[in-house]
Amino acid sequence: EELVRKERIAFNRLQTLTRDFLCVYIVDLATGHYHEHSSTEQFRTFGVAPEGEDFFADTMKNIRQVLHPDDLSRFESTFTRENLLEEIERNDSFVISYRIMLGGEPHYVQLRASMLEEDGSKRLVIGVSDIDTYVKQEEAHARRLSQAINKASVDALTGVKNKHAYNMAVDLLDKKIAEHSNPPFAVTILDVNDLKRVNDTQGHQAGDQYLIEACRLICKTFKHSPVFRVGGDEFAVISQGEDFERIDELLEAMERHNREALHDHGIVIACGMAMFDRDDCVAPVFQRADQMMYINKDKLKHTES
Repeated sequence: EELVRKERIAFNRLQTLTRDFLCVYIVDLATGHYHEHSSTEQFRTFGVAPEGEDFFADTMKNIRQVLHPDDLSRFESTFTRENLLEEIERNDSFVISYRIMLGGEPHYVQLRASMLEEDGSKRLVIGVSDIDTYVKQEEAHARRLSQAINKASVDALTGVKNKHAYNMAVDLLDKKIAEHSNPPFAVTILDVNDLKRVNDTQGHQAGDQYLIEACRLICKTFKHSPVFRVGGDEFAVISQGEDFERIDELLEAMERHNREALHDHGIVIACGMAMFDRDDCVAPVFQRADQMMYINKDKLKHTES
């Protein structure tokens, strides 16, 4: 009785330091006997017995009533007497986070265990704390950060990736080239003809729509490749995998479109492609593709005239 009283005093002192504790278990390793201190009425509604003779068996039985179904398998395989003691031996503590169902909603908690030796006997001190607010704040922060990164990498007009995103993709490829681990790839440069004429004669709103339609065509053609707007009327495509294997077919599709567009006064898009060929980095591949685009642009102008 005196021991329990002292533990309760210690727990109450601990609770003044942090209001996040739901409960603390004291487990006698020699006998398996345990007793529990709860700090919230809500936790007591689970109906878990405050005392028992086999902590691990009782925990496994009780946890199934409150644990989120997606966390059950991981908890059962991790929270064993053997795992817990081995982890404490290695790192001085055992920690596992999981979700319990409160009011029909998942609620994040964290179980932490450590060893206490008193009067020649070993006991486990196991605390369950409420980390729901912290976890959800971190998740919200991660979402906001992801949204900010995406916003910084997306062209506001067309919705495709922007020049910043292209530079990031190039940096990644350059690292792989330096490590000799890059996959085969091709760079295609596409330039939307007559955008200035549309802006001058029909206004910038019409010019924006013209550019959006051109971008849709590029994305439709290069379905499996990232499309980047790298200039006012210029796009770049980095093709790997399926689109790389079909790159000639995709360029032929662009040529067919341009023939029809020249005949029907549609949107003409000059394009040029170059493949990686043991280059030191992406830049020379881009330059070759850019040169091919200007050759194609000149050819289209002569065809149009």
